[in-house]
Amino acid sequence: MYHYVRPIKESEFSQIKGLEVVGFQRQITFFENNFEIAGVDFLLNSMNLQKNENKERVILTFDDGLKDHYNHVFPILKDKGIQGLFFPPAKPIIENIVLDVHKIHFILATVKDKSVLVKDVFDKIKEHQSEYEVDEPQNLWKKLAIPNRFDSAEIIFVKRILQRELPQDMRKTIAKELFERYVSNDERDFSKQLYLSFDEINEMREHGMYFSSHGYSHEWLSYLSYKMLENEIKNSIIFCKRINPDNEQIMCYPYGNFDLRVIEKIKEFNFQAGLTTEVGDAELDESNRFKLKRYDTNDFPQ
Repeated sequence: MYHYVRPIKESEFSQIKGLEVVGFQRQITFFENNFEIAGVDFLLNSMNLQKNENKERVILTFDDGLKDHYNHVFPILKDKGIQGLFFPPAKPIIENIVLDVHKIHFILATVKDKSVLVKDVFDKIKEHQSEYEVDEPQNLWKKLAIPNRFDSAEIIFVKRILQRELPQDMRKTIAKELFERYVSNDERDFSKQLYLSFDEINEMREHGMYFSSHGYSHEWLSYLSYKMLENEIKNSIIFCKRINPDNEQIMCYPYGNFDLRVIEKIKEFNFQAGLTTEVGDAELDESNRFKLKRYDTNDFPQ
């Protein structure tokens, strides 16, 4: 599972959490030396045929539709004849907006002192609190500021509060205000620099890359109402048929978030598999078809 792959240390956003291009090149060499690198046909055929082999394979997946994947990943994969599986969310490519999840990443990459950013979030919550029914910031901190294997308590708090915890309009407003303060006040231009274009997607497809769904607007799917979930998947499949008209569709769950209701809904739209962010080997059988595990790039040598 890959996201940002770029020359990070040399970039304007040197604190963005991602993979240096040289690290990606080394990792591909590691995979070539230790696994067979497979593609989407192997993935789907293995589940359809219920054929389990002992040989270990690795499949490369790329989330979020970042221009990094065209500029830095695609040339390497094309040169080596490797198929990557790419999962862009539709909205930023169609509407030239920056998703909140990425606004948050670049805010975090810009503000070096994360305690300052936490204070900003506290202040913003208090500023907008009269418009919404939300808990006190200190209580939200206690609930959300739980570090994981990649992020500190401060980073997790900022991500969770602005990705999911606050009412949608409130968190979007706060993310927009902080993005404009710290990163850019030209969202449209930033979006064009950050995400793949249709022309780039078409070129990658012509050279064997696979594209499918990462939702329409990269929402936490299990938190959506029935109608909102229906619209999110419906709009996503319209986009998928535009960028991937001839292939079977796979859902890469935004944030790795899903439940049984989400699985039933994507089945209705004839998706053939679902990719999670749960860590582990992907067991390619019918019972796991819609909850395939993945490893993060940080789980392997770079």
